[in-house]
Amino acid sequence: MKARIFTLLMICFIANFFTAQTLVKPADFNIKDIASYLKTQNFVIDEIHDNYIKITDNQNSSIFIDISEDKKSLLFNVKILLKKEAKVSEIESLLGKINDLNMIKAKYLSEDNSVFFQYNFWIDKGFTKETLLDAIIEFGLYQGDSFALDKAKIFEYQ
Repeated sequence: MKARIFTLLMICFIANFFTAQTLVKPADFNIKDIASYLKTQNFVIDEIHDNYIKITDNQNSSIFIDISEDKKSLLFNVKILLKKEAKVSEIESLLGKINDLNMIKAKYLSEDNSVFFQYNFWIDKGFTKETLLDAIIEFGLYQGDSFALDKAKIFEYQ
């Protein structure tokens, strides 16, 4: 009986060892390590630089992940073009609804008639790669929610 309990405990310990999340401390942060991890999670790494990466998911959506200037957060960024005929009132109304979602912030960029989406993922106290992956997925979901709010159909690619 003791051997069975010991064996069961050892199996639990080993399983926990292989599934435990590892804390990435700020001093250990490396953008190349993040890119490598995201590649194992079926993202395509389109670009990698010292201060940002560009990734594409399995639905062909691209996201830029920048390191903030103060190195306290990662900034998820996406820019989506608007139709040329979009009215200022439609754009302002849509931005108000999007910004009410709270997770992401959107602002209008008049120079190229687009909406810029951004989310801050804080890394200054440490994080796990799994929470980073969850945040990237959530960012995509909230972006999808934003498109659903576009009743006037002013986003270019819809």
